Amino acid sequence: MRALLAACLAALVCVGSSAGARAGALTVQEVTITGDGGVPLACQFVLPAGTAPDGGWPGLVLFPGLGGTPPSIDGTEFAAAGFASVTCDERGTGSSGGSFDLAGPEDAADAQWIFDWLAARPEVSDTQIGAYGDDLGGAEVWDTAVAGVPFKAIVPVDTWSSVSHALRPTGVLNAGALSLFTAEGPATWNTPAGIDARAYRAHLHSLTVPTLLVHDRTDFLWDLSQATSAYQLLAGPKRLFIGWLPPEAEVVAWLRHYLAAGPPVGQGVELQHAVPDTTTTRFHKLPPIRFVSVNLPGAALKRSVWLPGGPLETFGAGSVTIRYTGASWQQVVAKVASSDGTLVTEGAAAVTKRSGVLKIPLLNEMALLSRGKKLVVTLSSHGGEFGGSGGGKIAIHRVTLRLSVLQRAVSR
Repeated sequence: MRALLAACLAALVCVGSSAGARAGALTVQEVTITGDGGVPLACQFVLPAGTAPDGGWPGLVLFPGLGGTPPSIDGTEFAAAGFASVTCDERGTGSSGGSFDLAGPEDAADAQWIFDWLAARPEVSDTQIGAYGDDLGGAEVWDTAVAGVPFKAIVPVDTWSSVSHALRPTGVLNAGALSLFTAEGPATWNTPAGIDARAYRAHLHSLTVPTLLVHDRTDFLWDLSQATSAYQLLAGPKRLFIGWLPPEAEVVAWLRHYLAAGPPVGQGVELQHAVPDTTTTRFHKLPPIRFVSVNLPGAALKRSVWLPGGPLETFGAGSVTIRYTGASWQQVVAKVASSDGTLVTEGAAAVTKRSGVLKIPLLNEMALLSRGKKLVVTLSSHGGEFGGSGGGKIAIHRVTLRLSVLQRAVSR
């Protein structure tokens, strides 16, 4: 999903901002936009071929993802659909100046400067401008929308809506997410005040801009709850697509409707089926779920169990509950995998007592479990996205796996 709009087409030649280049059907320019505080932002401006319609082309601000080599996202595919766009390296990344801000207040202020620059272009509408971004770029979409940048439609893709939840999705530090967040520069944002400044989810109940959310079926860095929680809170027109193939047609249709008076588009929730099936099932709201619980007897750290019934399709946050004694571990990591080793979900919880009962929340991931599927639950002190350290001991007694599943599986 993070590669939805990949690198610049080879036929396009990028040149200075004063000249531009006509290559095939598109015009591409490399430009520098002055961001907040005078920070120079290295950007790419893309125009569709032909004459702009009355009022100018509908515009898009495109936000790139974490660690992408510029341009990790570009406007060529959107230009083919009739959208002008601008993509900038985030401050502190690529060829832009300033310090990395992890979709924070300075990035939101930069986005307003970028929006104003795009709106001032004579070929572009000064009002019909939307935003698209994936990964870090998706968080930038949330960041700028709640900060009041006047986008007319937004599409955040496979991203987080809460930094605090991304860092501790089950109450334990997600070391994988922290590593990605800090790869671009010092973690100056990782303070209570910095995390509060990136609490987009707290503001979504008043956000009325039409929003299409797109999220992978499985993402162990930011699980589905990042998208489903945001979807439930939004006050305006909204749609949630969960799948494994980038829904380019749906993204374009959403933006055309709200930015260019295109045909009506549906709302609700759309679930793409498990591979290799590319079909989808639609719901008016989040689909109904139920819970399946099974006990895993024994004393081993790795236990297997046959699930009753099926097929089952996970959706929602389940848990693994253990009774333990003699613990010197700091945390327990639970991995739930199919018998062939495919990871279904995982979670972690801190150990605060030497003995007792510990409930380990599991990440919200979509996985199809065929009828009679055998699952393997592995308990450890470290591993997966949750890091931790080895050593120490613990005695595990009763283990109960509780999975949240669709009331009826959509995949077969």
